[in-house]
Amino acid sequence: MEIRLLQKKEIGRFSIGSQYPLDMELPIDGKDLESNTLVAAKINSYFTKQIISEQFVYLAEEGSQLLGFGVLAADGKIPCLYCHPDYQRQGVGIQLYRAIAAKALELGLNRLYTEANITTRRFFKSRGFSILKEWRTREEGQPKINYLMEKYLEKSGQFVVATFYHFANLLDYKEMQPVLKDFCDRHHLKGTILLAEEGINSTIVGSRQGIDALLSYLRSNPCFQSLEHKESYCQVMPFQKLRVRLKKEIVTLGVPGINPNREVGKYVEPNDWNALISDPEVVVIDTRNIYEVKLGTFEGAIDPQITTFGQFPNYVAENLKPEQQQKVAMFCTGGIRCEKASAYLLAQGFKEVYHLKGGILKYIAEVPPEESLWEGECFVFDDRITL
Repeated sequence: MEIRLLQKKEIGRFSIGSQYPLDMELPIDGKDLESNTLVAAKINSYFTKQIISEQFVYLAEEGSQLLGFGVLAADGKIPCLYCHPDYQRQGVGIQLYRAIAAKALELGLNRLYTEANITTRRFFKSRGFSILKEWRTREEGQPKINYLMEKYLEKSGQFVVATFYHFANLLDYKEMQPVLKDFCDRHHLKGTILLAEEGINSTIVGSRQGIDALLSYLRSNPCFQSLEHKESYCQVMPFQKLRVRLKKEIVTLGVPGINPNREVGKYVEPNDWNALISDPEVVVIDTRNIYEVKLGTFEGAIDPQITTFGQFPNYVAENLKPEQQQKVAMFCTGGIRCEKASAYLLAQGFKEVYHLKGGILKYIAEVPPEESLWEGECFVFDDRITL
């Protein structure tokens, strides 16, 4: 997926998704932009030269298809943010919003606002917008509720994004929750930390000092002495709040008794990965969800066509046999899913199981682009969407 600015000369040359031509009008502001029925009016009347010159129109594209678009006005208003129904819940709206927020900061704006309806209110609230005003109208005899919402942008320079997980026997994980939350709040960190008896899983964002303090604090615990993390950077805070949650599993497979603390496959360093997956005897499996695989994967990897990691055991039962697939190599975004998947395959009788240490993120960071076998982008679970 690519996000870019619409140019004046391009007006009317695209199609929205697979059904609707872009030479159609789309209602803005108080209209229900999530409804298919509202995609049916002329959009070229919206994308006029006057509006293009006064506003910034961002397109979300995949190949020749336009998946959605968003608009930023010069005063910080978001008059329109739309995603085609076929591509909802795949990060299109979030990535469009991220581009708009980045542009607002570039323009020196410190506030964004929009007029949302009952449907779009939820999206903007998840991005940190608050409701200033609520009013009711009627449209075609039906009552409508509209909301004026706003958000102030943070301008604190570059944020550090730290991702990490660690399988460990945490018998006191419930007691850790309030302590960790208090520590992160005091250091102004945002993101998600999952705690379970099997370990910890997190993507956390903040200042350099805040991230370093958290990692030092965690590694002072004997359970996390060998905890490894990966870092990236962004200009806009990708999370709106801090969540420290208790879970049955830090990554949900849904099969009792699978514990990487007891048995796990062979770790493969990123610099050794190319040689392994180039072996014709090795079956390479992408353990991520189908919408992640669409954005990018390794050359020759099998896509299990799953929508949740919990469907992976069914895929294995229907498609893999220990006596037929002698060598299996798996990968995922940060390493946690493929590590747990390797423990599951070993429990099913597979003898030679490998997984990419640190996942795709570590591979992209360590393997030179000219040597890389990665094709496309890597989906991440926050406002950045891809790396």
